[in-house]
Amino acid sequence: MVMHPRNRYISPPDFVALARRYPPLRPYVFLTHTGPSIDFKSPVAQRRLTEALLHIDFEINLSLPDNRLCPPVPNRLNYVLWIQDIVRETASEVATVRGIDIGTGASAIYPLLACRLEPAWQMISTDVDRVSLIYAQKNVERNNLSNRVRIMEVSPSGSMLRPLEEDTLSTYEFTMCNPPFYSSSEEAAQSAEAKEFIPNAVCTGAESEMITPGGEVTFVSRMFSESLQHRTRCRWYTSMLGKMASLPEIVGLLRDNLIDNYAIAEFVQGQTRRWAIAWSFGTRRLPDVHSRISNPTLQSIMPARTTLYQQLSTIPSLSLLSSTLNRVIMEIDDVSVTWDNRESCLVQATANTWSRSARRKKAASSSQACSYSKCSPVVLQCRIHCREGVSGSEEHKSADVHLEYQWVDGSERSVFESFVNHVNRRVCSVAVT
Repeated sequence: MVMHPRNRYISPPDFVALARRYPPLRPYVFLTHTGPSIDFKSPVAQRRLTEALLHIDFEINLSLPDNRLCPPVPNRLNYVLWIQDIVRETASEVATVRGIDIGTGASAIYPLLACRLEPAWQMISTDVDRVSLIYAQKNVERNNLSNRVRIMEVSPSGSMLRPLEEDTLSTYEFTMCNPPFYSSSEEAAQSAEAKEFIPNAVCTGAESEMITPGGEVTFVSRMFSESLQHRTRCRWYTSMLGKMASLPEIVGLLRDNLIDNYAIAEFVQGQTRRWAIAWSFGTRRLPDVHSRISNPTLQSIMPARTTLYQQLSTIPSLSLLSSTLNRVIMEIDDVSVTWDNRESCLVQATANTWSRSARRKKAASSSQACSYSKCSPVVLQCRIHCREGVSGSEEHKSADVHLEYQWVDGSERSVFESFVNHVNRRVCSVAVT
């Protein structure tokens, strides 16, 4: 992901236009051989730019101390939009979305952006630093979000997920975090990562914002250990990461604990590259577009695909494919289907009745014919799309159809794959006859 497709900063900001609309930025805009720019080595210029973007594009008024991180808006927005995607895919039935921001910083930029983008979201934002907490509270109040954003002080040695400990009745849809990246001041000084739009941009963060014993891997590993206690009290636990090398270690930790429901994202803004990790103890599954990235270096740690395809060269049209698919699904016991339109449907199964072992058991004993819908929970939700594409050379183009299966819900991947294989076989068989 170069930038999130909904990020309004896919094109670089127009600094001249920004300065016209936000006069405090004007003294820091100058012309270069490539066009207008600002001095990214100037902490004041960076603050004015962040203030301008938030004020003009989100109606957010920000106040920051000189000795705390000044958040670059485009990169932070990438993370919020990814969280928004996750929530939209897996929490559509929730009226009020609750989130936790771990280490909100003086800006409280994540809850401010999240609440501006989503009117139904509420946030609890934590931090260990008194100065940051004071400014975060002021920023929440000056943007009239006190009824939706709560600022909470936590102890460095205490629980990261304190909101889950204090309120045992509420459930949350997500956590988010921009952890301290470095394990020491020496590592931070040597790093070339302190840049956003161009190399060598100045970084103004306090030590508590930049450094933690063991670095970000230890920080996120501790968060994961706490998530094991709360599990489905929060649907998705997420964190930003500053180093690609941290991902294999954290994914290894997830896999060691048999967590297969996780997602990886990559955010790029200018010269800066960041990554994010998310994991869930629930059964709702994310589409590949939100959970996998194409970086070849990281393919071995990607989560398994949740979208599968089947080409069907023997079926000439979408209408025949959809009617054939409906006939095949209706033949399967304890499976219901809801068609959104003629080419897309949601399938729900209360038991695996299509596998060979299930059919053998049913044939061997009539007692297996009990209503699975009454004695079993849902074991699979799968959305199926009938698609049409064009293949071949310019002279010999032809339309071909295929099925696209999106795993929506379920705890066992083997059930999803066996369902896909069964439907593919039956569709091909029925189409031939």
